[in-house]
Amino acid sequence: MLVEKIIFSILAFYLFLVMFFKMIKKIDATYVTILVMQGLGIAISFIEIIFTLKYNIIVKTIIYLISIVIPIIIMILERKGKNFSELIYLTLAKFYKLTRKCKEM
Repeated sequence: MLVEKIIFSILAFYLFLVMFFKMIKKIDATYVTILVMQGLGIAISFIEIIFTLKYNIIVKTIIYLISIVIPIIIMILERKGKNFSELIYLTLAKFYKLTRKCKEM
């Protein structure tokens, strides 16, 4: 179980560094929220290792999602040529357009 925690910590920290350098390279602020979420996941994981805590499956799932799965999905999308920040802004614009139509009715 300790090996899993160490592998998770190394992988999550590596993904954090990759996302940080992408943010620096692109000068894009949309990565800040992802970095904050990753930082929280890494911090919670280190707290679990240091104080030998055992989190339930829901907390573990959330930690894995925000620290590993979401950054990997973002990296795959960008490798396919889609820009993450453009996708976020398009989604927000569609949501805004949808909510504005509902108010007009």
